[in-house]
Amino acid sequence: MGRRCALIAGAEPSIRQLLRTVLEIGGFDVSEAASHAEVIGRLAASQRLPQVVILDVMHPAFSGLTTLAYLRRESHLAHLPVVVLTSFADPPEQRQFLQCGASAVITKPFSSQRLVNLVSQYATAR
Repeated sequence: MGRRCALIAGAEPSIRQLLRTVLEIGGFDVSEAASHAEVIGRLAASQRLPQVVILDVMHPAFSGLTTLAYLRRESHLAHLPVVVLTSFADPPEQRQFLQCGASAVITKPFSSQRLVNLVSQYATAR
C-alpha cells in the first residue's frame, strides 16, 4: 500500500507549509490549494483523490464553508473526510462545522501529533 494522500486547502502559506511538513513526517503525500477554485481544479485533475482534506475555514480570502458545501454536494467527493482547521474553540461554532459536513474539527493552535493522529484516523477509515 502506498503513502496516504492529503489535500491542505485555504490556509495561509505559512500554515500550509507547517501542515505539509507535519503531515509528510506523518507519512502523507500532500498537495495544497490556496483558493476554492484551486481546490476544484486539483480535485478535477487528480489521478488520485486525497484520502482526507484539511480545510482552514478562517482564511480571510477563502470561503472554507463554501468549499465544504461543494465537497458535500458533489457525489464523487461527498465521501471525502474533511478535517476543519479553525480558530473558533466554542462548541456552537464547532457544531456548525460538523452540521455543514465536516468530519472533525481541530482548533488553532494545534498539536502536531494530535493533527497527524486525527488525519490518520480519517485517512484510514475509508
